[in-house]
Amino acid sequence: MKKNKYLAFVISFAILAGAGLVLAPASSAQEQKRGIMISPLTFDLTANPGDVLKNKLRIINMSDNVTPVTINIENFKAVGEIGQVIIAPVEEEMIYSLKNWMKAEANEFILGPNEQKVVDFMIEVPLNAEPGGKYGSILASIGGENATGGMGTSVVQQVGSLVLLVVSGEVKENLEIKSFSTPSFLEYGPVPFEIKFENKGSIHVKPRGFISISSWGNKKEIDLELPLNNVMPGAVRKIETNWDTKWLFGKYTATIVGGYGTSNIPINPMTIEFWVLPWKLMLAVFIVLAIILIILFLSRKRLRMAAKILLKGEHHATRKDS
Repeated sequence: MKKNKYLAFVISFAILAGAGLVLAPASSAQEQKRGIMISPLTFDLTANPGDVLKNKLRIINMSDNVTPVTINIENFKAVGEIGQVIIAPVEEEMIYSLKNWMKAEANEFILGPNEQKVVDFMIEVPLNAEPGGKYGSILASIGGENATGGMGTSVVQQVGSLVLLVVSGEVKENLEIKSFSTPSFLEYGPVPFEIKFENKGSIHVKPRGFISISSWGNKKEIDLELPLNNVMPGAVRKIETNWDTKWLFGKYTATIVGGYGTSNIPINPMTIEFWVLPWKLMLAVFIVLAIILIILFLSRKRLRMAAKILLKGEHHATRKDS
């Protein structure tokens, strides 16, 4: 089977906040003992046209085996709404391509057991570079055709670091709330919130702010801080958070408040309403009260008779005492 020339993989934008990129599970028990790590997991850089940036990437062999490593530089693009990206095929034209500006010192090398190597890489920003975001990835691969020489083999593992570069100048920052939602009716908490941000600008941004929740009478209940996640240019990013409180009652109002970008541009507020009613518990209490009332109603004659006997007994006792 011919190996796909352009290996596509999915990674989470959590990488942009510090999570790792790992691809392609090992195909055998022996291969599972092989593994590499990469550090740092993301580079968030700024530069002027004409600048030359130099950075270092550390590759660590976590196994007890001698491991051939191949370094590649690729473009990536955002897909979906949960913060995923894929490595873009070479033939695809990328508006925000950084690949052609990047060079790595070493493309192939061998790491001994538990050995590590620092790989230098450089970014040469053209003098005529337009302001805005440029994005690429440095990938370290083990296994596959580069390690074994076989065209039919597959990549055993691939890890990568994302490189986010903003070229200074007149950039466009434009982030909008595409939707803000929660279930309109809940029995108990926690209350889940889903916000979709759409980046119509030319650089990646992180929305900052909180969800302000109020109850009846405009009483402030809590401010839920938004998770800090990057939204790439031209992408929609879904962000989820919860109000982790179980016992709630009544009508609530939730409003997004915050800003984004280098100038902390305000986000246009958006408000939603929802109800939390523990109806099963309320129904159980109602049924119990109804049963008590029915019993009292059916026993009203006996209760009146008992009251009369009680009163008469007290009356006779009073007369004797007197």
